[in-house]
Amino acid sequence: MEGGTCDRSRSSIDTKYTPAAPHKGHLCKNRLCAIPKKRTYNRDMRGKFIVIEGGDGAGKDTQIELLQKEFGNEQWVYTRDPGGTGIGMWMRALLQHGDHLSDETELLLFLASRAQLVSEIIEPVLVSGKNILSNRFELSTYAYQIYGRQRLAKQELVLKMSAFARGNTVPDLTILLDIAPEIGRKRLQARGETITRFEAEKIEFHARVREGYLVSAKAYPNVRTIDASRSVAEVYSEVRAAVLKVIEK
Repeated sequence: MEGGTCDRSRSSIDTKYTPAAPHKGHLCKNRLCAIPKKRTYNRDMRGKFIVIEGGDGAGKDTQIELLQKEFGNEQWVYTRDPGGTGIGMWMRALLQHGDHLSDETELLLFLASRAQLVSEIIEPVLVSGKNILSNRFELSTYAYQIYGRQRLAKQELVLKMSAFARGNTVPDLTILLDIAPEIGRKRLQARGETITRFEAEKIEFHARVREGYLVSAKAYPNVRTIDASRSVAEVYSEVRAAVLKVIEK
C-alpha cells in the first residue's frame, strides 16, 4: 500500500501481480486500450496496466482475487506496490512493521520499491503483450505520503520524485475503491488480523488519505471511482465492467 496494504499472505498475489507511463511533476494523459473478447494477447502489442487503489479496508484484495479468478494467469500478471520483487518485499516488511521510520524514509522506501517494480516486473510484462494488475501504485503516494502525512507544502517536490521513480509508466486504468475510513476500520477489526503501521494510524489520518484520493483522482489520468461501501458483488460488477472496457477496446 502506499499507505496500508493488508498484511495477509496470499501466494497467488504476493510476489507477482503487474502495469504502465510518466511526466515532470504534472499529470499527463494516456489513452486506455485492450485485448479482444477471447482475451488472447498479441505479443506485438503493449499490454494494459490496471491498478486497484483505495484506503485500508476498501476491499482491494477481494476485488483482485475475483479478477484473477475470472481472467486467470496466462495473459495476466498480478503484483503489489510496495512489493512484487525480492527487494520490494523486503521494503514492504519495513514499511508495514518497521520501528521509528521517519516520514522521509517512508517516502523514499515506497519510491525505491516502485522504481524496482516498474523496471523488473511491470515494463517487461507490458512489452511482452500481457496485462498487469497491481494492488496500489502512484495514486497511493498522493493520498498517503502527501495528504496523510500532511506534506501539501512539499507536494511539487514529492510529485517530481514520484514521476522519477515510475519513469514513463502510468496506468491505463486506475480503479479507486472509495470508502469512509470508519467503515474501512470496522472491516479491518472484523478480520482480527495483525495490523500494519498505516492501519494503526488515527482515524483523522485516514480521513486525510481519503481526501487525498478523491482530490488526486480528479487530476490523475484514467481514474474510475467506485463506491466500495456496498456488497462485494455490487462492487465487482462495476470493477469488472471498467476493466473490460479497457481491455476490449
